[in-house]
Amino acid sequence: MATLTRDESEALYRLFNRFALEDQRNYYRTIIAKSRTAARQVNQLRAVFALLTGLSSALAGLIVATDAGAGNPATATIVVTLLVIAIVTPIIGSAFGTLGDLYQWDRLTTVYEGALQNIEVADALSPDSEDDDKNYTAALRAFAEGTLSVMRDESAQWGQLIRPPRQIEEFLQAEARKAMATGADFGLSSADSGTTPPTPPKTPPAGGVG
Repeated sequence: MATLTRDESEALYRLFNRFALEDQRNYYRTIIAKSRTAARQVNQLRAVFALLTGLSSALAGLIVATDAGAGNPATATIVVTLLVIAIVTPIIGSAFGTLGDLYQWDRLTTVYEGALQNIEVADALSPDSEDDDKNYTAALRAFAEGTLSVMRDESAQWGQLIRPPRQIEEFLQAEARKAMATGADFGLSSADSGTTPPTPPKTPPAGGVG
C-alpha cells in the first residue's frame, strides 16, 4: 500500500470526521432523544391509566358503601360506568407496557448512550495538525479504527439477536452428517444416502428371441 502524503492524510481525516464520525454521533444523539421521548410518553400514559383505575374503583366503592342515591337510576349508571372504567383502563395500560417491551426504548437508550460515549473516546484520538507526518498518519489510523470499532460493537448488539450462534450451526451440520451416515434409520432413500441401487437383471421378452 502506497504511503499517503500529508495533504492526502489531512483530506482523509476531514472526510472521515465529517461523513463517518460526525454523522454517526448525530445519529446516536437522535436515536437517544427519540427513545427517551417515546419511553417517557408511554410511562406517562401508563401512570394516567393507573390513576384512572384507582380513582374510578375508589369512587364506585364509596358510592356503593354510603348508599348515596340508592334506587336512583342515574347513580346506578354512574357506578356501572366507573366499574367499566376500572376494568378497561388496566387493559389499556398493560397494552402500553407491552408496546414498551416490544420496541425496547430503554434498551435502545442504554445501547446508544454507551456508543455515544465510546465515539467521544474515539474522537479524542483524532490527529493533531501540529504532529509530524509519521505521528499524524498513525493517529489517523487509530482514530479511524476506533470509530469503526464503536460502530461494529454497536451493530453487534443487535446483529447477535438475529444470527444463529456458531455452536448451533456446527451442531446442525454434525447432526446432518450423522443422518446421512445412517440414512436407513432416518427413512432416507438410497439416492439421499449416496449409494447406487442394484440394477435388476435383464430378461428376454416373453416368447424368446425372434
